Amino acid sequence: MAERTYPWKVAWITGASGAICGEVARRLADAGVQVAATARPSERLDALAAASPNITAFPADVLDVEALKACAAKVEAALGPIELALLGAGMYVPFDIRNIDAGGFGKTMALNVDGVLNGVAAVLPAMLNRGEGHLAIMGSLFGYAGWPGNGGYGASKAAVINLAESLKLELRGTGVDLTLINPGFVDTPLNASYDPKKKLFVMSKERCARKILEKLPKRPYEIAFPPQVELFLKTVRNLPRAASFPLVRWFIKATGS
Repeated sequence: MAERTYPWKVAWITGASGAICGEVARRLADAGVQVAATARPSERLDALAAASPNITAFPADVLDVEALKACAAKVEAALGPIELALLGAGMYVPFDIRNIDAGGFGKTMALNVDGVLNGVAAVLPAMLNRGEGHLAIMGSLFGYAGWPGNGGYGASKAAVINLAESLKLELRGTGVDLTLINPGFVDTPLNASYDPKKKLFVMSKERCARKILEKLPKRPYEIAFPPQVELFLKTVRNLPRAASFPLVRWFIKATGS
């Protein structure tokens, strides 16, 4: 089988120490892409950088917008223009209506939403000035519909989906493309605390990364998978609430989740 090639020379990945983004980083590097891996300093980030000569660690906190802008500038000074920015930092905190973790909710919103916006702010101006670039934002299919135990994470990803839609409309004609990546459940430490019975059609990080990189070079607006979860949740989103809420409750009861 011929080695896969990609249209980007330099890719900047935030949340690179996470399971999905780390796997994407390794696959891009194996294909010859220069990958700038950004996350807070950690052994996982160091290990990722040590895995390939094509991966360089650029530690930064995505919640610090000025530090992230400085980080993006360092990447471009060291490796060249960022052609692909995959903004993937994220977290999940369980949501229990009987014991609401307001602090966890706030942290989830900050990392999953502000972390993405800060990444956009760090890289988009240079892309617009060049008249080319590709933003890829990590959302979730669970941003399309409410789901039990998922109040914080789902709310944050709903915000990301709305942000992506708004950006897509404004980026038309600029030469900068935007792709929203919406996985369903992926078997990662991120959602290890989520009830396993509620993880619909759970996927491995390897399969998830492969699906992302199969489609990302074509620059679609959305990459969503698995199709069964996409169809169900988007159908639920588009139904009248008088129909969608009973459908979700029926599904949960039917699947024992």
